[in-house]
Amino acid sequence: MTTREELSRKSREFRKTYYGREPSTSIAHEMCPEAMQLINETLFGHIYQRPAVDIKTRSLCTIAALTVLNREKQLPGHITGALNSGVSKQQIVEIMVQLLFYGGYPCTVNAIQAAKETFDAYDKAQG
Repeated sequence: MTTREELSRKSREFRKTYYGREPSTSIAHEMCPEAMQLINETLFGHIYQRPAVDIKTRSLCTIAALTVLNREKQLPGHITGALNSGVSKQQIVEIMVQLLFYGGYPCTVNAIQAAKETFDAYDKAQG
């Protein structure tokens, strides 16, 4: 059985690799640290570690879900994570275009805009 400390460590390590930086704290962390700890330990310390689905596929699924749910504020972090995991910009955009017919035009346009801004920031950070 995995301890909370082990899940927390795995979560921090994964997030550092996935996001390309040390995990930062957010308003949500300040307002409800227990909830964010639970999310991080469960999602990043456990779910993302499961071997049946690779990180690229998990990243694309997350981007797809965030696109159709019109969650453009959460998209940049997961787009960056996908890029850091070896997903190409073209693959990310293709997933978003496919979702035009499932999530609708506004969701897709918002996601593509978030992708463009994230790609630009990512390229700038890469030097």
